[in-house]
Amino acid sequence: MRGKVWLAVGLLILIIGLGIGEQAYISSTFDKAVQKSEEITALIRAENYEGAQAATNALSDWWKKERDVLEFLCPNNDVKGIMTAIGDLQGALSAQMYDDSLQRSISLTCSVENSKNLLSFKWKNVL
Repeated sequence: MRGKVWLAVGLLILIIGLGIGEQAYISSTFDKAVQKSEEITALIRAENYEGAQAATNALSDWWKKERDVLEFLCPNNDVKGIMTAIGDLQGALSAQMYDDSLQRSISLTCSVENSKNLLSFKWKNVL
């Protein structure tokens, strides 16, 4: 009987630990994505379009690596939507549609922030 109790407690601790780890990873990843997106917006506002293109390409490469883990932890639509927004921004910068690229970079930041808010644990979502 004692062994079963310890097993149950151990499993409970494991589940809680994995949940906390998942939330920490999601929060950290989305915070980094917001920071990178805001850097791109600042580059576009400073009319450093080559730097913005390079930063967008770097963000795309980074997100592709993070996407593999995030698709395991999160709903795929949220993760794919951000990749689509990054692709739209890359396209606007490549086509030299700089006014449009500013709007897309701001939209990307909002999308990442919204996805983070939807995927993060909140008591109001539980109750």
